[in-house]
Amino acid sequence: MKNNLIWIAVLAVAVIFFIYKFFLSGSSEFNIEPEKFSELAKEKDVVVLDVRSAFEYGGDKIAGAQNISYSAADFKERIGKLDKEKTYLVYCATGSRSAGACSYLKSAGFTHIYNLKGGIEHWKSTGMPVIR
Repeated sequence: MKNNLIWIAVLAVAVIFFIYKFFLSGSSEFNIEPEKFSELAKEKDVVVLDVRSAFEYGGDKIAGAQNISYSAADFKERIGKLDKEKTYLVYCATGSRSAGACSYLKSAGFTHIYNLKGGIEHWKSTGMPVIR
């Protein structure tokens, strides 16, 4: 009985770690902090992509952001129409979906891709401006 409880505890810790690592942390090789994201957004040929749902996009957003929902059926089709030579700054609410979008962009041949670490929630928590 005691042995079973130990295995259950180990399994629970592993599951919690997996969920955090891959769904909540926004972990990505593309991550940048809000300050760097803001600097890059001012450069020429930079596109800010908001990959949240259209409903979420209707709330607070970063000025100039274009919405292409990561969960939409036409996500890949719309990404396929983008210029691969441009730089893409990608964000969502917390950084998870945008990390997935960045991975997809990379696999589709895009090379200048950045993910807003912590998403728009982190952006707002650092005092960066949003529009409605």
